[in-house]
Amino acid sequence: MPCLIYSPLHRGGTEAMYMEKEELLRKILELESEKWEVGSDPRHRDSARDTLCVNVSEEALRRAQEEASTTLAMESKQEDNNMGERLVKKQECEGCCNAYARILQHLERRAEAEQRLREEELALRREELQLQRERAALERERQEAERRERERRFELEREERQVILEILREKMIK
Repeated sequence: MPCLIYSPLHRGGTEAMYMEKEELLRKILELESEKWEVGSDPRHRDSARDTLCVNVSEEALRRAQEEASTTLAMESKQEDNNMGERLVKKQECEGCCNAYARILQHLERRAEAEQRLREEELALRREELQLQRERAALERERQEAERRERERRFELEREERQVILEILREKMIK
């Protein structure tokens, strides 16, 4: 018959520890029942009780020591396993972190390169706009120079015609 007293131990511990505690409790209950069955004689009952107490105490002490050594060994083994798992996980994590760091560095370098490229494109565009402004200014100057040249030629032709007209008038008047 399973005892409900140690059911939390069963949930929190191992199956072997649970079974040992159940067996110890069963023995204690058997000894208690034997004590009450034997015991109409008070002397016999007291000696049986003393023997029972000694036996139960010795058994409990022996089981506790075994349990402690087993628990320590299991905890040590679990810690070793956990440490190994942590190292593996840490190595895996470091591997992931290193991979992420390399990817991040690559993306940062790529972003920096793209930024430099955009800045260079912007500088080239500014230079191109400046050259277009200079061409437009030179074109205006050329057109202005041609206009002045036409006006000067027109003025010269007009003066030439005036001179010719004066010469013709003088010749006609004389």
